[in-house]
Amino acid sequence: MIIYGHRASHLTTEAVPGSCPSCATPDSRRVSVFGRYAHIYWIPLFPFGKTGVAECGHCRQVVQAKEMDPNLKQTLQEVKQRVRVPLWHFSGLALLAIAIVWGIIVHNQSQKNTQTFIQAPHPGDLYHIRTENGHYSLLKVQDVTGNSVKLLPNNYEMESQTEVGKLNKPENYAAEPVELTRYDLRIMLTKEEILEVERP
Repeated sequence: MIIYGHRASHLTTEAVPGSCPSCATPDSRRVSVFGRYAHIYWIPLFPFGKTGVAECGHCRQVVQAKEMDPNLKQTLQEVKQRVRVPLWHFSGLALLAIAIVWGIIVHNQSQKNTQTFIQAPHPGDLYHIRTENGHYSLLKVQDVTGNSVKLLPNNYEMESQTEVGKLNKPENYAAEPVELTRYDLRIMLTKEEILEVERP
């Protein structure tokens, strides 16, 4: 279950000149501004405006923005314009940006490793492959001799690429290897039949 919604945090409180219309206490009113932000799992995602209220420090009467007289509303608007939204209201977006950048870095490094591992295969290398029917399986390098690479096909397939690693059990591989050349492997990589090479 995804928990999301919006909240508000206190940004500033400033005194307002003039008397409270309720208790007539002079210079007892103050306006408070709150920044509203959307959140996911209580992590601020992005801000979406400000709101404010006025309160009398003597009688504690609270006046919402829509109930304010024009002068008080103008004062609130000026305070809202002066106060800045804190950076932590953007923390969710910052975390999302970091996660995207990190994902790109990891993906690019994985692609470089795959290119390198295909050029120089080692026994034990695990090839994540896309099968002809669009499913996913594994090939394990058994032996490398010159230009020849012996691979043990996995007897099982998965519908999800992210779960194909679960097939990596000794009993799941064929008893007899298939033999391919390094050139064959490069072609499979170009055709995106080999998706990733995992080196233990």
